[in-house]
Amino acid sequence: VIIRKGQFHMGKKSSTPMLMVLFCVAFVSALNENIINVGLSSVAEGFSISTVTANWLVTGYMIVSAVVVTIVGFLLKRFRLRQIFFAGAAVLIVGSAGAILAPTFPILLCFRLLQAIGTGIFVPTVLNTVLVVAPREKVGTYMSIASCCITFGPAFGPVVSGLMITFLGWRGMFVVPLVAMVIIAIFGAFFVKDIGTQAKASFDVASLVLSALALTAFCYGVSEVSTATVPGIVLMVVGVAIGAVFVVRQGRVANPVMNLEPMRSRRFSASCLLTAVCMMMTFSMSVLLPLYFEVALGTSVLMAGVLVLVPVLGQAVGALIGGRTFDAHGDWPLIPIGFAVIFVGLCVCASVSSLLSLVLVEVGALVCYFGVGLSMSTVQTSGLSALSKELNSFGVSIQATFIQVSASIGPSLFVGVLSASAATAAATGMGAASAEASGFTSAIIVAAVIGACGMVLAFAYGLISKRQVEASRVVVDDA
Repeated sequence: VIIRKGQFHMGKKSSTPMLMVLFCVAFVSALNENIINVGLSSVAEGFSISTVTANWLVTGYMIVSAVVVTIVGFLLKRFRLRQIFFAGAAVLIVGSAGAILAPTFPILLCFRLLQAIGTGIFVPTVLNTVLVVAPREKVGTYMSIASCCITFGPAFGPVVSGLMITFLGWRGMFVVPLVAMVIIAIFGAFFVKDIGTQAKASFDVASLVLSALALTAFCYGVSEVSTATVPGIVLMVVGVAIGAVFVVRQGRVANPVMNLEPMRSRRFSASCLLTAVCMMMTFSMSVLLPLYFEVALGTSVLMAGVLVLVPVLGQAVGALIGGRTFDAHGDWPLIPIGFAVIFVGLCVCASVSSLLSLVLVEVGALVCYFGVGLSMSTVQTSGLSALSKELNSFGVSIQATFIQVSASIGPSLFVGVLSASAATAAATGMGAASAEASGFTSAIIVAAVIGACGMVLAFAYGLISKRQVEASRVVVDDA
């Protein structure tokens, strides 16, 4: 290992294989989040249950993974990287195998939630490891690669599951994550190394319970607010109240499961909000676009999944450009430009969706995803750079919590808007395709409003970040 400028690094030859393994596990765990979406109707039919009940395979997954994310900062301080890696791999493998063999829906749900634990473990663990072992001058590029892996997974999920359902039935959806995790675990045995130091600390169970209750109430409330407004709002308020108790407790216990000190940094807290906006856009579009393509344009499920891949590739290109630009020139004006591009893409989608033009909507989505690529990993890296090395793991856990919660809130909110608006349009006598397009337009307009708020915050954030960087250079020059 090499100690350089106060930061822990591994030699290039030893760190690259490990990062490759971790990038792969980030992709597979993220793929697993969306792999069930196109198979919900098949699962519902197979177990003779409603699609509302089957949707708990999605909602429950997101809630459990979000809860696990909140404690990963503690786990990284308490346990070695190899222990965490193989624990995450084990639950994903067992969860996938159990899902394939599950005889009843409740058992399937239990194994699906076991998979969620693995995803919750791996997303922040990968991001934290990148920060620790990546060369300082290339941390933006490495973070952009990690971001691509995390966002590529959900985009490939519908395509992979569509193929597996076609040839093997709905149980085939879980074959890919099972086989992939077995292979990755084998490579991990050779290449994943322990990094940093660990400290003994007791785990606060009460904090975990509060986190689970808060996230469950809030996320479920958001999913219900479009159909049952009052109960949904009540659940959201209850979730926020319990979350406040969780926050207070973290400041009082000796060993908090989530150290919230990073949130004292305005720059870091703003970066969390901007990261959440990015994730709401990319996760929501990955759900809205297939619905638009399938219902409004009449494409097949598989074709809809393929069409979503084009914007995702644009996001990958944007992420690589953003990472290299950040390494070379910093985050100004990269972050504001990225959010402006997101806003433009959403406006294009909203303005052309009623024309039922696949090409024009695809172009708007491509622009939006490219903007997410430019800004997401950049704003994450920029926010984490405002923290001390000791707080990095907790900062990553906080950001990952924002990611998981926004990934749960975004689709629930926007799909609710789409469904309500489409139903209203259909009630006026509009055809099914036009009604779906109207609902899609309404959902994208709501997304554009959120994107506009993010754009304003991004410009303010960029200016503050620019001034802080210039001030630090002045201090260094004076010294």
